Amino acid sequence: MTSEISLNISTIFCRKIKTLIVIASVFWVLFGTGCAFFAAVPFSLSEMKIYLAGKEESLSYPLDPVLQSTVFNLDRMGFDIQRVEEFNQKGLVYAAWQGTTVSLSMESITPTLTKVICAFKRPDTMREYSSEKELYNNIRDTLKLKQLPNRKSLFKKMITVHRSKDNNSPVIAYLGRGSQTEIVSRSGEWAEIALMDKCTGYVAFRYLGRGVPIGE
Repeated sequence: MTSEISLNISTIFCRKIKTLIVIASVFWVLFGTGCAFFAAVPFSLSEMKIYLAGKEESLSYPLDPVLQSTVFNLDRMGFDIQRVEEFNQKGLVYAAWQGTTVSLSMESITPTLTKVICAFKRPDTMREYSSEKELYNNIRDTLKLKQLPNRKSLFKKMITVHRSKDNNSPVIAYLGRGSQTEIVSRSGEWAEIALMDKCTGYVAFRYLGRGVPIGE
C-alpha cells in the first residue's frame, strides 16, 4: 500500500514538472525572443499550435501540379531552388534566399488530394508564418490557371537525379547548382546520393565535387 502511494505521488510530481517545463518554454518563446518575434508569429492559441507543429494544408490537386506550382512561386519570390524530389507518391522542395530557407514536404493522399507541410525559417531560426500563408495562397492561384508553368522550363537549370545509373531512367529529383548533397557511393561515372525517406538516386559524378557545392 505504501509503495503504491509513493508511486502515485512520484507520477503526479513528474507530470507537474513536465507541465511547468512546457509553460516555461511557451513563455520563453513569447517573451524571450524580442519584439521582432510578434511580426512572424500568430497570436491565437489555435494558430500557436499550428505554428509549433508546422503549417499543414491539403490541396485538392494531384501531387505533380502542386509541386510544379510550388517551384514556380518560390522562383518568382526570388528564392534559389536547391532541391526538388518526387517519387513514391511524395515530394520535397527546398529553397533559400539571403539566409531564409523554406522546405515543403508533400504526400499524395488520393489521386486528387495532396497534403503539404511548409516551413519558412529566417536566419534567426524563427519561422515566417505570414510567408507560409502567402505561399499557400499563391500556389492555389497558380493551380487555378488553365495552363501551368512548363515543367522543363522550371527545372532546365537544375541537375537531374535518376532512379538508376542510366540517363534514360526516370528522373526522381533535381539539384540546384551550388547546393550540397550527401554522396552514398560511386560507381564509374555515377554517384549515388541520399534522398528523402532513406532512398537514393543517381547523378553524373562530373557534376559533383569533393567538398565543393554542386556545379561550381
